[in-house]
Amino acid sequence: MVLGITLAYRLNLFAIVICMLGAVFCNCLFLKEEEKRKTYLDKYKSLIAYMEQMAYSFKKQPKIVLAISDAQKVCTGMIKEVLEETLIRIDTGSEENIYENALKIIQEEYDCKRLRSLHEFLIKIEKHGGDYENYLDILLEDIRGWNNNTSLFIKDVERVKRNVLISIFSTLITCGFMAYLIPTQYRFTDHLIYQVCSTVMILTMMGAYILVQKKLNFDWTEEKSFLGEKMIIKYYFLVEKSYEDEKSLSLLERLSVKKAKRRLEREIAKEFPDWIRDVAINLQNDTVQSAIENSYEKAPFVLKRPIRKLLIDFEKYPVGIEPYDRLLKEFELDEIVSSVKMFYSINELGKEESQQQVQTIIERNNQMIHHAEEMKNKDYIGMASMYSAIPMFVGVVKIMIDMVLMILVFTSSVSQVLQG
Repeated sequence: MVLGITLAYRLNLFAIVICMLGAVFCNCLFLKEEEKRKTYLDKYKSLIAYMEQMAYSFKKQPKIVLAISDAQKVCTGMIKEVLEETLIRIDTGSEENIYENALKIIQEEYDCKRLRSLHEFLIKIEKHGGDYENYLDILLEDIRGWNNNTSLFIKDVERVKRNVLISIFSTLITCGFMAYLIPTQYRFTDHLIYQVCSTVMILTMMGAYILVQKKLNFDWTEEKSFLGEKMIIKYYFLVEKSYEDEKSLSLLERLSVKKAKRRLEREIAKEFPDWIRDVAINLQNDTVQSAIENSYEKAPFVLKRPIRKLLIDFEKYPVGIEPYDRLLKEFELDEIVSSVKMFYSINELGKEESQQQVQTIIERNNQMIHHAEEMKNKDYIGMASMYSAIPMFVGVVKIMIDMVLMILVFTSSVSQVLQG
């Protein structure tokens, strides 16, 4: 393909050789990224199959060993070997935390919050028992929703890759026509600047496509935050300072506070549903305050500060609604605060009413999870879509250079005619 493009662009032998060497190098990178893409996709599908089978098997008979054995029968590839190693560890181990240590083998291979939540819940039921079916259904529903959202995300990523490829070919065709628009005597394709610019453009197009392949090659099982920890701390400090005493802000802080508040609200909205799910699952054996306290260690970093404030307020107001009412007051997150307030009434209700309240929280949370997943995916797609502008920008520059060369060649030819 690259050879055909170089010939159509009327490049000389040296430029063709450079482009072909670039094509060989880019092809090696492309094959490497393609192999990584298939590995990530197989890893994601294996994880979904494992978690669903574990949940179904444990629901039928609440024994972790039996659930892993059932999962091993339906799983294929690398995870089958990992599950075999996990079973051996359980059979041969004698330590107190045998299940935690054995299941950690799987978690080291698959870094996924939902996997850790599932394992923690199964271990808790295995050790302490309890009414687990409804809470296991919560996890199953969450896994299904995550699978549906991720499948749509994978399709969107492939669409962006396709759009970038279309943009590259459209730009190459448009720029290629420039060499054929003028009569033979005014052609500028032999000019050094044309040869260099055309070679650079072709190499840039290949590089742009490899860059897109690399940037959009996600490990679908990992969930990363867009904001770093230092940035989150900085934004919290700014928003809280603005909420407590807006007049104390400097001019630079006044200009930055809206951005900080908006970005924190978006990040909290993404991470909050996962935390609520974990708290709801902890309610199977704990009170509301204990469930929130037990969730703190593994909560997303962006939520640790408000959770810590909530726990401090529990000591000040052990029975009042004040801690829930004061949560995230600095932000405009009414739906999230409303969900947290629903926990307040759970301790005051009977068991049956309490379960209904938890179910209401979960149903609302499932909607928020779907919305949060959409926001995360849109953020990734939005950043990736910018790469489609690279070919167009390069094409515009190339056309401008070609037009300048065309004018120079035409002017030179007219001057020679007049002198003759």
